[in-house]
Amino acid sequence: MRLLKGILVLLVVVISITACRKPSDEEKYYDAHKKMMEIKSYQTIAKISSYTGDSKREYEFNQMFQYPDKYRLEVISPNSIKGNLTIFNGKAAWIQHATINQTWKMDNFEQSKEQLMFIGYFLKNFINSENSTYHSESFKGRDSIVITTELPGGNPHFYSQRLWIDGKNFTPLRLNIVDNQDKVRFEVYYEDFKMNAELSEDLFYLD
Repeated sequence: MRLLKGILVLLVVVISITACRKPSDEEKYYDAHKKMMEIKSYQTIAKISSYTGDSKREYEFNQMFQYPDKYRLEVISPNSIKGNLTIFNGKAAWIQHATINQTWKMDNFEQSKEQLMFIGYFLKNFINSENSTYHSESFKGRDSIVITTELPGGNPHFYSQRLWIDGKNFTPLRLNIVDNQDKVRFEVYYEDFKMNAELSEDLFYLD
């Protein structure tokens, strides 16, 4: 009887310790990685700050992405360029200036700085990079996992990307584009992030 009680007490202690144990950085990274690999599309409000020297410019976009490389970027603010659109369907791009009601189509659209602000392109770079790192930290009072990956091309001004992911629901929180001196060039905050949103193909074409 005493032996049985001892075993029960030991089991309770083991279960309590296991339940109270916080997941390691490696476990959190694995869970975040698994969730991010499930992204096939998303829609979010992206608040972007651009840093050049001592100057800072702020923008707000409605950002949509569909795997593997389709995206739609619509300016919400500032008002001077509100409504401007950039659409890329994987082959061709359309740029629409709402203020002058003109649209340009480009069949040979090279990688732009705007693409670097999309989670989809971060994932592409992350998958292809052999020099990615991760760690956990608190972000605005929330537990988060931070993944850093190099950008292809070796551009000293856009050298690497750093993504903060919520440690509980694994949604993206912030993305930084930094130079080779680890100075932030672009900072993106994601709000109202809708993972695997149903997006019509028509959103990625413009007549």
